[in-house]
Amino acid sequence: MSSHQPNPEPATQAIFSICADAQVVDGAILATSQLPGAIFVGEFHDYITVEKRPQFSPALRNAAACVALIDFDRDAELALKTAERLQQIFLRKLNIIAIGSHMDGPLLLRAMRCGCNEYLTKPVDTADLRASLGRFHNSQAVESQSPAWRGRVLSFFGAKGGVGTTTLSVYLAMQLVRRHRKKVLLIDHQHELGHAALYLGLKNGQYHFGDLIRNADRLDADLLNGFIVRHISGLEVIASPDVCAPQHKGTSDDVDRVLGFLRQHYDYILIDSSVRYQEAKIAIIEHADEVYLVSTPDVAALRDLARHVEHISLTDSSVGKLRVVVNRSTSNAAVTAEQIEKAVRFPVSIAVPNNYAELVRAINDGEPVPAQHRSEFNQQLAVWSNQIVNDGARPETVKPKKSGFAFWR
Repeated sequence: MSSHQPNPEPATQAIFSICADAQVVDGAILATSQLPGAIFVGEFHDYITVEKRPQFSPALRNAAACVALIDFDRDAELALKTAERLQQIFLRKLNIIAIGSHMDGPLLLRAMRCGCNEYLTKPVDTADLRASLGRFHNSQAVESQSPAWRGRVLSFFGAKGGVGTTTLSVYLAMQLVRRHRKKVLLIDHQHELGHAALYLGLKNGQYHFGDLIRNADRLDADLLNGFIVRHISGLEVIASPDVCAPQHKGTSDDVDRVLGFLRQHYDYILIDSSVRYQEAKIAIIEHADEVYLVSTPDVAALRDLARHVEHISLTDSSVGKLRVVVNRSTSNAAVTAEQIEKAVRFPVSIAVPNNYAELVRAINDGEPVPAQHRSEFNQQLAVWSNQIVNDGARPETVKPKKSGFAFWR
């Protein structure tokens, strides 16, 4: 990358060009000089793809907002891939201007779908470029005066192993992406042999959530991108190691720093965790917006559910986040949702119908059941996702009873 200006302070807006000719670069430098807080940080002489990612300067990484000027004339296909790649790297803080001698309707449509915000025809008029940059600059100024973006963190814990916590977190994440068009990150917080990537038919990434926690002090969009594996639906995943590995540890401050960063870039962050990770569990519950405790309607799982509800309910801040989910619920179950509520002294937020056979087939195929599939399971997941997106009212806590099931006394 050819740099044109030093930048000791973080810029309000950092502008850079990719494969642009001298006329475009000169116009960008002139237009930028007329915008307070903006800086032209330099040129990239090659397109940016998954296989070819350059080093980004601190001025570019630390800027509040970025604008990429991508020239489409040299190679339109690589320019489109560059737009997609930059969107992945810079997430919410990027605007893209496509530049070309001629771009027909189909190419313009593809450019928009890849994240391009505007299009300028060569030779680029400096006044037009300055106007485009000004619009982005003004938009950023308005956003900076608005409350900071804050995505929601949803954490999932199984009352015991085998109750389907990973299945529910995967399918709920898919509903939020496909049904509600949300930007979602699913974190498989298992220190070894997690199943989230397996259920989605994805290859496990090279790095995992424990590594991210250990690098909390240097976390930025570029580092995060190296941890992400992506499903074709648009769901982004931080996978668990697919080998036996030591348990990862992290302080509450590290978890807070990482989740604070992730909240800026995603609508929802879903964490599939475990009650076995005592220190991490406390930190994740503390920083989550909602805590889902998953059980199945059998004696062993319900006994453990009662104990975990009792433990989590010890603090007022935690009990307000707690949601009890009954998985593999059936109409002829020996224990009903009402009986569970009375026994654990806490309301059941949602009961998910049993769909075991179809889900096992989907896991074997490496592709989740489509969100539009009209099964009772998918319909209830749709209800659940609607409640989350619409921030549905939480039912009142059931008051403690003097008696419960005999096996919980």
